[in-house]
Formats: sequence, C-alpha cells, structure tokens
Amino acid sequence: MSAPLAGAAGGDRLSATDRAFLGRSVELGRKGWGRVHPNPMVGAVVARAGVTLAEAHHAEFGGPHAEAAALAELGERARGATLYSSLEPCAHTGKTPPCAEAIRAAGIERVVYWAAEPGAVEGGGGAWLRRRGVRVAGPCGDVAGWAAENPVFFHAARSERPFVALKLAVSLDGRIAPRGGRRVWLTGPEARSEVHRLRAGFDAILVGTRTWKADDPMLTARGAVTPRVPPRPVLLDRRGEAVRDLRALRGDGAGRAIVVTAPGAAGRVEERLGGRGEVVAVPAGTRGLELAALMEALAGRGVGSVFCEGGGVLAASLLAEGLADRLYLFVAPVVVGGGGVPAFPVTPGDRPEDVATLMQGWQPRLDPVRFGDDTLIVLDRGG
Repeated sequence: MSAPLAGAAGGDRLSATDRAFLGRSVELGRKGWGRVHPNPMVGAVVARAGVTLAEAHHAEFGGPHAEAAALAELGERARGATLYSSLEPCAHTGKTPPCAEAIRAAGIERVVYWAAEPGAVEGGGGAWLRRRGVRVAGPCGDVAGWAAENPVFFHAARSERPFVALKLAVSLDGRIAPRGGRRVWLTGPEARSEVHRLRAGFDAILVGTRTWKADDPMLTARGAVTPRVPPRPVLLDRRGEAVRDLRALRGDGAGRAIVVTAPGAAGRVEERLGGRGEVVAVPAGTRGLELAALMEALAGRGVGSVFCEGGGVLAASLLAEGLADRLYLFVAPVVVGGGGVPAFPVTPGDRPEDVATLMQGWQPRLDPVRFGDDTLIVLDRGG
C-alpha cells in the first residue's frame, strides 16, 4: 500500500531520492502493526549520497523510537548523513529520550520527515532541530495520508470514541453469504491470513448476534503478528441468548470477552455465563442495541479501537449512525447469486435510496492489494 508524498516542504525541495527514502520509512513503520499501539507506527532511514546506512522501525510499545534505533547502528558514521522518518522526531521525554536530541548528538546534517506530530507536547522536534542548525524538510505528506497509515493514533488525537473498522468479505455481486446465511469461505487462505494480521492491531473484535450464532468464532488473532495485547472479543446479544460454551468465551476469552445485552437481560446472561466474560448492559431501541452507547461503554473499558467482523446488518447500522471510520472490503472473484445475503441489507424502515447513500463521502486511502485471488480495498470516511 503506497502513501502520498507532497512535492516540497520546509523550504527544502524533495528529490526523487528523497521520495524513495521517505517512502521506505513509511513501509518500515508498518512492521510495528500490532506491537506498538497505542503509539503510532514509525520507520526511519539514515542515508548518505543515495546509499542506505541504516534503517529501523518502532518495534515495541515503550521501546526505542525508529530514529534512535537507526542511529544506534551507526555511531560516528551518522555524522553528516540525512535521516528520513515517517513522523516528525519527538522533542519530549516520555518512555524514551527525545529523538531530536539524539539526532543532533549524532551529527545528522539534514532531516526529512513525512508527517507532523499531532500532539501539542510531543510535537516541535522539527523546529527544535532547525533552531540548532539542522536542515529540516517536513511535513512532506498530507494529513489524509498520515491518517490512513496510522488511523487509530490519528483518531485518538481528536475523538474519545473508539476507532471503528468494518471488515466484509463480499462476492462480485455484493453478497456476504449464500441463501440462508450458511457459513462458506468466500475468500482464500491468503485473505484470511491478512484478516488475522489486521485483528492484531485492534483492541477489540466485534460481532453481531447472527454472526456468533452462525459461526461460533473464536475472535482471536492467530496470524503472523502476535499482538502485544490480544484483542477483546465483543459479542452483541440483545435478547440474552449467549451460552458459556461459545468459543469466544473459552480459553483466554473467558476473562476478557464482553457480552453486550439489554438491561433487562443482563442478570440472566450473567447467571448463565457463570463468570465467563463481562456482561455489559446498554439501552436497546426499536432496531437493536444502541451502538453509540456501546461505543461509550467500550471506551470506558479502555478500548480505543474496534474491528467489526459482522454481519451486514451491524455494519450497515454502524455506517448509518456515523460510527464507522474505515472499511476493509475483501472482494472475492465469485458470484453467489440470487437469494444471497447482501453486504448492506435493507432492513424494515429503510428505503433503498437511503442504503445507497451509506458510502457517500468514503474514499480509498491506500492502494488495493491482492491476496491470492482476492482483492482488499480500504476505504476511509471523509471529513
């Protein structure tokens, strides 16, 4: 997935070599997925005369930042070189010392960074370095591009509501399952592996009643990335039908899972589950549990990001209520045919033209990627 780079910034025009190294820093940053959150993913490259001297990424929450990790490889060889970073170097002391001070101490001659640090306390590294004689170019990327690369971090800087991503696997004719909703794999193993990787970067995995009834999912991240903190399974259960032997409520999920139900059903659900998972009551309206209240309840439990995997009714409701921020759409080269379950179903009270407007204002922020025979399209909500 590529990221857009601006032509010039900070009074220092970017060359093709600059663009290549800056793009490489963005790619490196992605290696931190699932391990650095709630910190942003950041990569850095140190180069001289078009040759890479060192490169690194922020690999672990609380560990060295990308710039410091790259400089640590070089010692005196960094003097006079250029450092490229996907994020403005920090100028404050947090879990690690300021990167700006490490850059100056290493003798770096020029710094090129892609995105400005959004925090009032954390920002200012670029200006700090300029005042001390280091040439600085940045920010060199647009805000939308930075938000696409680090959506949860960017969202947290401006909202107390959890960042919500929807994942849907759809056929060419816009269906998520055959008639009757029976479970089938629309996508291949490569796409399913990518879903597990994506799960690792979120605090919680959310499913609706129809999904856990049909699939009995584990809701764990079992891919190439082992999450620093495993995501919490969250099951919607308006009618209070959840039972203790659901796979999401066993194993590690026994103490971390959340079952969300209406206030009138909470008591019997708690009794039936016998301590397997936390039961959370939120108000119920005519069309299901109040999703805004759900998000508030999750935020109160430290959940900053939610990966919603189903189903279509829940996804459409989140979209209609303006509670979704990103859509991961896996398109499979198959046709389900008439009677299949639509990705965005029309429910009683909806008009077809209302449903058709759900995706207005949504834009692709990252390039489509092939996973086996399937294609991943990533859309972010505008505004």
